Formats: sequence, C-alpha cells, structure tokens
Amino acid sequence: MKPSLQVSITRRFSFDSAHSLPDHNGKCQYLHGHTSQLEVTVDSKKLIEGGSSDGMVLDFGDLKPIVNDLIIEPLDHRHLNEVLPYRPTAENMVVDFFERLSPIISDLGGDLIRIRLWETPDSYAEVSFS
Repeated sequence: MKPSLQVSITRRFSFDSAHSLPDHNGKCQYLHGHTSQLEVTVDSKKLIEGGSSDGMVLDFGDLKPIVNDLIIEPLDHRHLNEVLPYRPTAENMVVDFFERLSPIISDLGGDLIRIRLWETPDSYAEVSFS
C-alpha cells in the first residue's frame, strides 16, 4: 500500500428507539420513535499484515460485536430518556458513541474517524476526526 493512502471501512447498524426532547419548540418535545441507522467508519494508514485479517483495516466481524455490545443492544427498543444520562439529541448521541468506541477500536489497531447517526432517512448528525 502506498504511504499516502488511507483506507477506511464503514459498517452500518440499525436500532429502534423512542425519545422526547422536553422544552423543545417543536414536535420532538413529544414522545416519538425512530428507526435509526448508525454508521461507524474506521481507517488505518496501514492494512493488517498476516493472519486471517490480512489486507484489512479491521475485520467487519471484529467491529460488529463491539458496536452491538456498547450501543445497539443497550438502546434498541428502549426509551432513550430513561437509559441515557443526557438529553437524547442525535448530536449528543454521536459524541457519546464516538467516545465509547474510539479507545476500543484504537486498541485493535484502527482509528475511529466518523460516527454518523441517521435519525430519519433524510437527517443525520455526525462527529468526525481525521
């Protein structure tokens, strides 16, 4: 691989949840639900060499259980106001997710560079680091 190239992978996850945004000046002040899509992007300046993950940034199979355990399973089919210690806006959630996942992915040799949370098919919040 050429030294100037950066390769990234993205895995998409889905979860259903409900929330409300008290004191919001819009419909979101009321309890409502979303089928959210979460995109997790990892990159590396160097691909894995050797072993079953040879030529990969990170095995998708290694990423999936981490995201499922830390984010998807605790939030799927839940009332987010009851399980998150902050106001459950998409913006707050992507920051939280990034902070939860980044050190674990780093331990596996990858760099978490983006979390994108699609709250609806047309709207997402994103946090990125490059």
